[in-house]
This record gives sequence, structure tokens and C-alpha cells, in this order.
Amino acid sequence: MTRPRLACVLVCVALALSGQTRRALVIGNTSYKNAGAAAQAANNARAFARALSASQFQVALLINVEAEALGREINKFLQEVQPGDTGAFYFSGYAVQEMGENYLLPVGYAPDSADGIEFHAYSVKRLVRYLETKRLAAGLVILDAAPADAVIEKKFPEPGLVSMDIRAANLVLALANLPGRGVPASPGRELARFTEAWVNAATEPGINLDAVLRRVKQQVSQATNGEQVPAEISTLVNEFAFIPRSLAATEWDRIASSRDLLTLEAFRQRFPGDPLAIEAAKRIESLDWERTKAASDPKSVRQFLLRFPQNQEALKWLAGQEANEKAAAITAVLSAIERYSKAYESRDVDTLFAIRPSLNAAERKRFEQTFREFKSIRYNLTPAGEPAMEPTAATVKCRLKVEMRSNDGASPRPVDQPITVKLRRLADAWIIETIQ
Repeated sequence: MTRPRLACVLVCVALALSGQTRRALVIGNTSYKNAGAAAQAANNARAFARALSASQFQVALLINVEAEALGREINKFLQEVQPGDTGAFYFSGYAVQEMGENYLLPVGYAPDSADGIEFHAYSVKRLVRYLETKRLAAGLVILDAAPADAVIEKKFPEPGLVSMDIRAANLVLALANLPGRGVPASPGRELARFTEAWVNAATEPGINLDAVLRRVKQQVSQATNGEQVPAEISTLVNEFAFIPRSLAATEWDRIASSRDLLTLEAFRQRFPGDPLAIEAAKRIESLDWERTKAASDPKSVRQFLLRFPQNQEALKWLAGQEANEKAAAITAVLSAIERYSKAYESRDVDTLFAIRPSLNAAERKRFEQTFREFKSIRYNLTPAGEPAMEPTAATVKCRLKVEMRSNDGASPRPVDQPITVKLRRLADAWIIETIQ
């Protein structure tokens, strides 16, 4: 199960246990008839609606709403939300202040109308006052006011929105910029920075609303060099997270630094479908490798790789160990050949027979006779390439050069020919079996 799907399941379980309903009304007004388009408003609303749906809100999404529908749908939302519920209202589009109050403008608002704005727009104060009576578990009013165009600025010269008091607990009014400051334009962006920050923070499992508000301010303020600093009026008392922290996450916080493999394995078995089970498995593997590596035993490493066949550190360690062992074996093989060659040349019978114990009695007698008959021997057995190695055997292509002078001064024809030397590992030593 993917992490987003798992998060949704956990949210459903948590809400079912609490009996809480989450309702949201999301509005995006872009296509104003008597003013320039409110850039990004429709995109903002759709993105925020998706984020709320992922958090198990029952979402009503409206795009380009006229005055009558704006009032009707807000009133419907306010009637449906019940005590103990979580309610979220989001608006993106032109929102203005007039005579100390904030208003949401429908797409058909006519700035040259003789009637007051209260007859053609929706009062944020009215919305908040109604929510105050609902005794919600949490109530959110999020206003991403679009940057005002020339028509809007001329009609409403006071920039931005105004702050207001909240008279009940567990309500949050979030503004895209500080009171009295308009939102700067951000051309070319799919989403306004304020909404994008909310979507990013709200879709992270376990992050509570206080942290969301703080993160939104940090992200937007940094992106605009302080030109836009989101603000909120909050009376939040209850804990609230868009995607509640799972039981597995809470348990993982307690044991994440544990070095006990049994504790970590028990967590993995208890929460097999949670993404944190993967983190537990990684930690188990890491600790197991740490202990195996400390033993510095190839056999233990091979056993570790049976459990974790894809562990790159173990594979690299074993490859390095095997390379070192092979290099040491090659050195030992070549050393055995060199010692044999020197023992032959110096007539060191004991060393010769020790390196080549496979010689039978007749062969040994023949070597001893040769050493007696020749007063000088030059014997050079030179490897012609790297040995072909097996765990307990080796084959080496060599060049053999032999020059001898007998006691009576005779010199047999010198030997210069390719030969093959076969060796076998005996305990920690290499011995020569045949020279052919």
C-alpha cells in the first residue's frame, strides 16, 4: 500500500472512532466580468480541494461563483457543519476591505454599482460570526486574496484585508498577507505561493495545524524576501492535523534509536503495511551489518548476505576480502615456485621435497643422484602469467631454463621450454604436485 493511501486509511479510522465529520467549501473566482482575471484563483481552489479530499474532508468545490450562488453555497455550508465537526472554508479570488470589514467578491461584482458592497459581496465577518456559534472541533477560514488589478484598486484603495476579533475557541482565520498589505503578483506560477505552501504542509502526515501555520509563514516569507508574510488570527485549543499521526509513527518515535534487533523486528511485524516498517527493516539491516563487520569474518559476512543479499557494503567487503585472499594465495603460489627453483639450484633436498612431497621414492632417488653427478646447476622456473586459481588448487604456466655441468666437465644440452606447474593447498601452505 502506498504512503498516501495508507495515510487516508488511517485518517478514516481515526475519524470513525471519534465520530467527527470534516466538511469544506472551496471557492475559486478567476473570471471576473468587470475587472481583470484573478490570476491562479481557479487553480488554487482545485489544488486546495484535492488536499482537503486527501484528508477525508467532504469537499464542495465551486469555480467562478456569482453573488447569489456565493451567498447560497456559503449559507448551505454553514448549515451543514455541526458541533464537534471540523469545518474548512477556502476562498481564492478578489477579496477587499471596506469600512473595516472584509468582503469576498463574486465574479459578477460591478465596481460602479450605486449600492453598497454589502449587497453584492459576502462579508467575512458574517461567515466567522456564524462559525463561532457552531462549537466546532476546529474551524478554518483561509483567504488567498488575489493581487488587486487597477479596477479593484480604484474602487477599494485600502490594500489587503483587515484583522478582526474571534469570539469563540478553535477558530482560525488565515490571510495571505499581513493586514493592510496587498498580495504581490506572481506571474507565471500555476499556484499562488500562499496556497502552494498550505497544500504542501497540509498533505504531510502528522503535522499539526500550529506547525502548518508556522511553516506557511516561513515558506512564503522566504520566497518573497518578506514582501508577503501570511498572518492568522487563531483561538485554536484542540489538536488538529489534516492527516493525523499514525499509531505506527508514534511507536516509531519511541524506538527509532533502539539498537535491539528484537524490538525493531517486533515493530516490523506489528505494522507490516506501514512505510515505517521499511525504516525498521533498514535499521535492522544496518545494525546487523555493523555487528557482522566488527567480527571481520568472511563466513559471518556470507551468512549475513543470505539474510540481506542486496547489501552493497557487505558485498563490497566480501569482494575486497576475496580479492585480498586471492592476492595472498597468488603470492604464496609464486613463492612456492620460486623456493622450489632455488632449492633445486642449491641442491637443498629437504626444502625441495617439502615443497614437492608428491615425489615417490624412485623420483627422489633420481633427484639425489642428479645432484651428486653435477657440480653446477642453474635452474630457473619463471611464471609466464598469472596463476589460474581455485580455492584449493592452482595452475601456473612457466618457462623452465636449466643449465648443468657434470663433475667430469660434460654439459648436457640446456633446457628452455614451456611447462605447467600444478599446485595444491595443504593447510596454510601451497605444495607442488606436478611439473610437466
